[in-house]
Amino acid sequence: MKLNFIRALALFFAAYIIVTILAAATTEIYGSIANLPPSPPGVSPVKMPVFLATVPYHVLIMLIVWPIFAWIYFRKNRNKNPLEEKSETRNLAILWLVLAIVVDCVGFVLINSPYSLSAHAFYVDYQPWISLIYLAIFLSPWVRLWMARYGAGRQSAA
Repeated sequence: MKLNFIRALALFFAAYIIVTILAAATTEIYGSIANLPPSPPGVSPVKMPVFLATVPYHVLIMLIVWPIFAWIYFRKNRNKNPLEEKSETRNLAILWLVLAIVVDCVGFVLINSPYSLSAHAFYVDYQPWISLIYLAIFLSPWVRLWMARYGAGRQSAA
């Protein structure tokens, strides 16, 4: 089955907005509760104590939200042959990864905003987290495929 590009694009942006809001809210809420000292001037936002304390949860948010959106993408596509489903899963994983990299670059590096970062801060200082986030996005359609194939088989065998 061919990738439904419009559906994949719409679900990408919905998931992207949700994970961005959840990650920012996690950091902001923790910051207000933890009463951490302010960072010295000139410190990269990705090296601030409040961000460092919450960034592992950002990856967890990705690991929860992106597979849900992969499941939503495939929900209407029933009775596929396994090779077509695997091919579409691969295409969705690649599309979402490329879109995430491009949108992140434009939204967090190229466009000047209160959340802007330098390329160095985003791609170097934010390691290993940005790589783990991209890995979570790429793996999410595969997680959905694995759950569909093996999770359902275990339930029906019980």
